[in-house]
Order: sequence, then C-alpha cells, then structure tokens
Amino acid sequence: MKQAEIKAIGDFLSDVYEGICEGDETTTMQQQLTELYRVIKRLMDLTSKAPEREKQFFAMLEYNARQYKNIIEARLAVRN
Repeated sequence: MKQAEIKAIGDFLSDVYEGICEGDETTTMQQQLTELYRVIKRLMDLTSKAPEREKQFFAMLEYNARQYKNIIEARLAVRN
C-alpha cells in the first residue's frame, strides 16, 4: 500500500465528515456514498492482507467509513 493512497483515503474521509457536519447537498452525498462503498471494499482488502501492526489502523479507517456511510444513507432515505 502506498502512502499516497492512504493519504487520499484519509483526506476523502475527512471531506465526508466535514460534509456530514455542514449538511452537504443531496447530489454531493450521493457521490460520496458511491465512493464510500469503494473505499470500504478497499480497506477490507487492505486489512486482511496487512501486517499485524497495520491492521488496527485500516480497521479504524474502515469503521469510520462505515459510520459515515450509514449517516449518509439515513439522510438520503429521509429526503426521498
């Protein structure tokens, strides 16, 4: 795993968190939701293949991504 990919995932999750706090537009949330599905899958793969010392870090990122996904799904369901 390259540091650039890890940083990109961290930056994306930070942007999603900021959008959740500020109440992003529906289209933005839909785009973020699609990307969150991809990020969660990638983090699951990384966690399973990572050395033991890195597993906890990837699992924490995955947990945060899943929490954000659940929040966005709930908000989009309310608006539909």
